[in-house]
Amino acid sequence: MIQINLLPEELKIKTKARNPDQAIVKSSLALIQEQVFIYAIPAMLVLFILAHFYFAVLLISKNGQLVSLNRKWLDLAVQKKALDEFNQEFSATSQDAGVLAQLSRQRILMSQNLNALSLHLPAGVWFNDIVLNSKNITIQGSVISLQKEEINLINKLLDNLKADAEFSKDFSGFELSNMQKRSLGGYDIADFVLVGAFKPR
Repeated sequence: MIQINLLPEELKIKTKARNPDQAIVKSSLALIQEQVFIYAIPAMLVLFILAHFYFAVLLISKNGQLVSLNRKWLDLAVQKKALDEFNQEFSATSQDAGVLAQLSRQRILMSQNLNALSLHLPAGVWFNDIVLNSKNITIQGSVISLQKEEINLINKLLDNLKADAEFSKDFSGFELSNMQKRSLGGYDIADFVLVGAFKPR
């Protein structure tokens, strides 16, 4: 079917002529976009693989550091155990030393006390037995007196011991607990028992 446009030229709708340069530019841009898309996919894959490889290497490195730290920790645990054992032994030794020092401070020098007993012993009085325990000292002795002053001699011994400050500081009391008389070869002998209680330490 043939169409005839009878309108004057100035009223006719003019169709734009196609510019061949524009078509070439548009086709070039489309081609470039397609090429960029084609090359972008492998580039992204390469980046993804490189990132994956980097994180794998980082993970292996961190695992190696963790193994090394665990090994060091085990070595330190052995050393810590040895140090704890040493500290326990040292602590026990220190406690023993403290106990010994305390006992040394609290000790009673019995040699001095026995010396005091011998120094204050009146004539006619002698000791037969001396027994020590943790609480007291028990002295069994005998006395002879031609003037029948056995009791006075024992009291003199007790007074002399109480007057001795060095001797008395270790005892809370020193008393006559028992006395019996007997005859030997025509002489009267009095057997006595003295008990001295140690002061608590």
